[in-house]
Amino acid sequence: MELKLISRAMSELCDAGTLDDVRQVMGELFSRLDIDQYAFINTGSSVRWGGSPMLVSNYDCRWQALYRSHSYQCSDPFLQRLHRCPLPFLWSELSPGLPGCESDLAFLACARGHGIDTARGATIPAHVRGEQLSSLHISQSMTNRRAREICARDAYLLSGVATTLHLRVGQLHNGRVIGSLTRRERECLLWASHGKSQEDTSMILGISARTVRFHQENAMCKLDAVNIAAAVAAAVALGLI
Repeated sequence: MELKLISRAMSELCDAGTLDDVRQVMGELFSRLDIDQYAFINTGSSVRWGGSPMLVSNYDCRWQALYRSHSYQCSDPFLQRLHRCPLPFLWSELSPGLPGCESDLAFLACARGHGIDTARGATIPAHVRGEQLSSLHISQSMTNRRAREICARDAYLLSGVATTLHLRVGQLHNGRVIGSLTRRERECLLWASHGKSQEDTSMILGISARTVRFHQENAMCKLDAVNIAAAVAAAVALGLI
């Protein structure tokens, strides 16, 4: 059931035409997964609002404004953990019983003051084109004491959602909507995903290697990819092949 919900959400994210559509898809997904809160944060230089990080979330609006105005992305202990170890993790792993620096403690206290249970959550990085520029954070509300525990399985199951969010939110924010790939472009990417060279693909499809290269380069341009491997990764994440 969970996998079907997540797969459907990823497909709907790919079709989202606005950031409001993205929020609606995320809201419906997490409601069905019994997860109260989420925040998608992109700190990459290509996706910013002014000097602030890109933030798509259902957290308290005052917390979101505070996060941006205080540049919390520079001191957020959950983001700092990702810098040290770029794998999904549970917030409970940042043990509240261990001494921390004053800025970490102040951040956590402020988050709790805005209704975020900093002991019941998880952070999931998005890895695209060999870089980790964004992350998805899920948590339970401080007021919902009966909420289920978020587990490691949740974090790993949502890795694909984090990656799809990274790609789609970036496209929407920059005013770019990926044009539909043609049948030939999809075929050329599909065979590349199976490790076939342009020469191999030309023999399989009965066209010249030069034509294969033409279709792959067109697909790379539409997907804003720097090479064929990145184009394949983006196409797979968006469900285009």
